[in-house]
Parts: sequence; C-alpha cells; structure tokens
Amino acid sequence: MPLDDELHFSVLDLIFIWLGLVTFLFDLGTDVWVLAYFFLAGDYFWGGTVLFLIIFCSVVVQLFSWFWLAGDREQLRDRSHPELSPALKCEVGDRVLRLLHGLQLGFLVRYATALELGYRAYKEGNTVVLQYTIYLVSDISMLRLFEIIFESAPQLILMLYIIQLRNQMELHQYFSIVACFLSIAWAHLDFQKSLRRSLRNKMRLGFMSAVSYFVFNLLFICPRIFSIALFASIFKFYVLLHFALIWLSMFIWAWRQGTDFMNSYPEEVFYRGTVAVILYFTWLNIAEGKTSIRQIIYHSFMAVDCGILVGFWWLYKDPVLTTSYMLPLVIAISSSYLLGLIVKCMYYKYLHPTVTTEYSLTDETDSLQEDGFRSTCESRPLINERMKILANSFCSPKPEGNKLHSNIVETQI
Repeated sequence: MPLDDELHFSVLDLIFIWLGLVTFLFDLGTDVWVLAYFFLAGDYFWGGTVLFLIIFCSVVVQLFSWFWLAGDREQLRDRSHPELSPALKCEVGDRVLRLLHGLQLGFLVRYATALELGYRAYKEGNTVVLQYTIYLVSDISMLRLFEIIFESAPQLILMLYIIQLRNQMELHQYFSIVACFLSIAWAHLDFQKSLRRSLRNKMRLGFMSAVSYFVFNLLFICPRIFSIALFASIFKFYVLLHFALIWLSMFIWAWRQGTDFMNSYPEEVFYRGTVAVILYFTWLNIAEGKTSIRQIIYHSFMAVDCGILVGFWWLYKDPVLTTSYMLPLVIAISSSYLLGLIVKCMYYKYLHPTVTTEYSLTDETDSLQEDGFRSTCESRPLINERMKILANSFCSPKPEGNKLHSNIVETQI
C-alpha cells in the first residue's frame, strides 16, 4: 500500500457520496416511521421522546454545519489564490444558507454541493474543485458521525428499554436495532477514512484493516448501549444522573486536552460539550499526545462503568421475567467488549497501515497554519484543517494540545 500524496476522485468516490446521502435519507425515513408507529399506537410519551431526540440531534448538526460554513467561506473569500473562485461559485449565498440551516436543511445542502462538485471534478479534472470536494466530504463525514451518535445511540437505548419493559421484540424493532448498530460502526470507519485523506503522505486503510476497524467499533458500541439500557430498565431516572456525571467527566477531560478546533471560544465550548456526549458512548481522540495511553484509560474506565451498570441491573432485576436471557446477555456483553479489545489490539499490531506498509519518516513537518481552518500551499491550496487537526491527534508524539499553530510530524493515525 503506497503512501498516498496524490488527489484522486473516481466513480467509486461519487458512489460513496450517493450512498451517504441515501443512508441519511433512509435514517430520516426510519425516524419518521418510528414516530408514526408510537403515535398511531397511542404511545405519546415515547413518541414525544423520539421526536425530541430527532430535533435535538438535527439542531446540533445544523449548528456545526453553519459555524463551519460561515467561518470557512469568509476565510476562503479573503484568499488571494485565483483558483479558489470556481469552487466558491458553486454555493448559494450566505442569507440563503442561513435560512436553509434554520429550516434544518443545511446537511442536505452539503451533500448536494459535494455531489455537484464531485461530478465536475470527475468530468473536468479541475484540481481546485477536486480539493474543495474532498474538503466538503471531510466535513460531511464528521457531521454524519455527530448525527449518528446523537440520534442512533439514544434511540437504541430507548428501543431496548421498551423491549425489556414489554418483554417482547417485534420484527421491525429487531431490524432497526441491527441497522443502528451497523450505522454507528460504519460512521466510525467513514470518519477514519476521511481523517487519512485530510493529511498528505498518509496511507489509506486496506480491506482487512477497514474490516477490523469496523468490527472492533461494532464490538465496543454494542456492550456500551446494552449496559446503559439494562441499567435504565431498573433505574430509569438515575440513568439521567449517570449520563450527567459521565458527561461532566468527559467534558473536563476534553477541556484539559486544550482543543482549539472552532472559530471562537463559545463555539469551542459547544464543541467540547458535543465531544463529551460522543465519549459517553464511544471513543474519539481529539488532541495530540499519547493516544495509546488515552485509549487504555478510556477503555478501562468504560469497562468498569459498564460492569457497574450491569451489576446494578443484576442485583435488582426481576428474576422471573429475565431468567431466559439474563445469563446469556451478561456473557454476551462481557465477551463483546473483550473481543473488541482483542480485535483492536490485533488491528494496531498486525493490520494498521503503518505496520503493513514499509515507509520511512522524514523531517518534513505538517504545520497547522495560524490563519484559520484552511491553509493554502502550492501543491494543495485547499486543506480541511479540522480533519487535519483530528488526524494529527491520533499520531502526535507529544501531548501539547492541538493548537492551530502547532508543528506536527506525521507518523500514523
């Protein structure tokens, strides 16, 4: 697998953008279906809960989309590079964009713009348009990760809670649960691929590497969701206290890592709060430093926390209603988390691109410019600095925070 320093855009890339749009619309349709199911069945409480989660998730995603578009477009207009104008002409005006985001349509606008630019890049071979397409797709992958975690994870907990409450599972619930788990794992994989594409001299994931990355994320998210759902089935109000305590801990952790990801301080606080929600469910590295040490701390903490949640459920469960599945479920949760650790260790030991590829590091550094999210250079005038910051967060040798002015040597993600 060679080092990938050249920009490419193929039919397969266009297909992946289309698939992303289709899955987004499919998830939206599933949400409407679930809402209709609850309201038609007279379950207004659960229907209202799902509706709140959908609206809250959409508002968060639209806010991030608008923050990034507003800041980036202003900075790109200030660039003196003459090749930037063709890409910027593809987008609508600021007032229209603001209105579309207010109507919760900003994410769809991003997909539509990426498809238009991607087709132009494929047909015309315009380098700047190609770079701007990758630039937008990178943001889409991160927004998609936010959307999946904020929406699918709580919905999974809610569905599992209702199944335990009614002691039965309907066919549509089974398919919804499987689809949500697969969507979360896929969003992680897509995000990882976008991270790699945001750095020069990086290596893409091979097939087996991508499969193992998908598998261990799936194996980690399943026990986390199930342990929370089990705890919620007994202590439905205390789960909110549990979320608040863990979220606060993760928010402090994100704060201590000194992230510098957004345009302004209030936006940065909002970003750290959002990251804390993601960390409640799954791992996400957001700053430079010893990634292995952070992951060991995080997974150890999550293992203990899941054990406590399942332990409380075990002590206070109904022995009659749960006798058919309590022991197999506990074994499955424990085995899934342990197997996830094993697969993840095997990935970093045998399947990580820096292991499967022979290459040599040079003294070249990948500087993050001080003048905002995007940087201009002779070879790649458009680089998504947000994704580059996160990509470098997985590989920096020193825990000095991910400030935009840091000089970082690329090693591995």
